Amino acid sequence: MKVLFMGLTLALCIGVAEALQCKVCKYQIPLVGCFRGASEETCGRREKCAVIRTSLGKVTLYYQQGCTSAMNCGRERASDGESRLTSRYSCCETDLCNEGWDEEPME
Repeated sequence: MKVLFMGLTLALCIGVAEALQCKVCKYQIPLVGCFRGASEETCGRREKCAVIRTSLGKVTLYYQQGCTSAMNCGRERASDGESRLTSRYSCCETDLCNEGWDEEPME
């Protein structure tokens, strides 16, 4: 019984240790700062911290911070087929590593 209890305790500790904390901001505007939603959040499984840079052509409009699916990391996505708006996902894997929004995180 003690072995089972210790095993469950260890599993819970490992699960808690893997929970990644990330900075969150819905709109981070260059030279202005966080416009909406500044906080921190715990990512789910298979998520990483991200900085998402949204641009119109070569001009950066705003950044977003938060958790994103690991599948988005390193991708650039167009908002639709008609506009030139794109979002670039840059990810990192340590607590609050997406705090520096004005510089590109790893990946």
